[in-house]
Amino acid sequence: MRSVSHNYQREAYILKLDIQGYFMAIRHEQLYDKIRDFLSQHRDKLSCDLHLLLELIHKTIHADPVSNCIIKGKRSDWDGLPPTKSLFHTQPGCGLPIGNLTSQLFANIYLNDFDHYVKRDLGIRHYGRYVDDFILMHPDNDYLKHCIHVTRSYLKEKLHLTLHSGKIYLQPISKGVHYLGAVLKPHRNYIASRTMGNMFESIRYFNMLVDSHVPDLNERAAFIQSMNSYLGIMGHYRSFRKRKLLIDRYMSNKWWVYVRNDDHYSKCMLRPECVLK
Repeated sequence: MRSVSHNYQREAYILKLDIQGYFMAIRHEQLYDKIRDFLSQHRDKLSCDLHLLLELIHKTIHADPVSNCIIKGKRSDWDGLPPTKSLFHTQPGCGLPIGNLTSQLFANIYLNDFDHYVKRDLGIRHYGRYVDDFILMHPDNDYLKHCIHVTRSYLKEKLHLTLHSGKIYLQPISKGVHYLGAVLKPHRNYIASRTMGNMFESIRYFNMLVDSHVPDLNERAAFIQSMNSYLGIMGHYRSFRKRKLLIDRYMSNKWWVYVRNDDHYSKCMLRPECVLK
C-alpha cells in the first residue's frame, strides 16, 4: 500500500476479490495434473520415490470423505450452511476437505498459475493472496475495474472457478481495506469488529457450557484453544484494551477456577492444579 501510493503521496486503489466455494470447486484431476507436472520437473531435487509420492498424493486428492462418514450431532446444525461450503453438494470429481492439512497446500498450488497471470500478464506489481482471498493494487481505478472482468474469465475458463459477485470491493487505499480479520489503513492497523464479535460469541457459548456442568478436560482444552486462537490474531494489533475488556467483563467467573491469563492478555492457560481434576 505504501509502495503503490508512493508513501501515501498519491492516490491509488485496492481491489479485493474472493472465489465462491473455492475448496468445494477444486477439480481433482486438474489439481493432480498440476502437482504431477511440477514434481516431475523437479524430480532431481526430490529425496524420495517420485512414483510412491505421486501415488500417495493421488489417493489423498481422490479420497471421498463423504463415503461412509460418521455424522456427529444433528443435521439441523447445518441449516443455513451454503451448498458451496459442503462436500455433500459438490460436483463429481470436485472438492477438498478443508480440515486436511494437505488441502491448504493443494489450494495454493491450484491457483499458482493464476498468481503468475495476475503478476505478469496483467502487470499487477502489488498483489497478494491468502488461499482464495486476493487483493490487487494499482494507481488506475479503471484498470482495476478491467481486472475484475479478465480475472473472472480466467478463473472460469482455466480453473472452472467462480468469482464471488457479492465480495468485490474497490476503493481508494486511503480508506483502507478489511483483510483476514483486520482493517489495514495508512499509518494504523486494527482488529475488525467481526473478529471481535466472533470472539464474544465463542465466550458466550463456553459460558453456557460452564454454567450447565463441570467441564471435563476436553471441554477445558477446547475453551483454551478457542480463546488462544482469537488472542493470537489480536496480538498482532494494538488490541490490549479490547482483549482485556472481552475477558474481564464477559468471561464467566466460573472459568477462572480452571484457567488463567498472562499479564498481557495474550495467552490463556490451564491451571496446573486442574490438569488431573
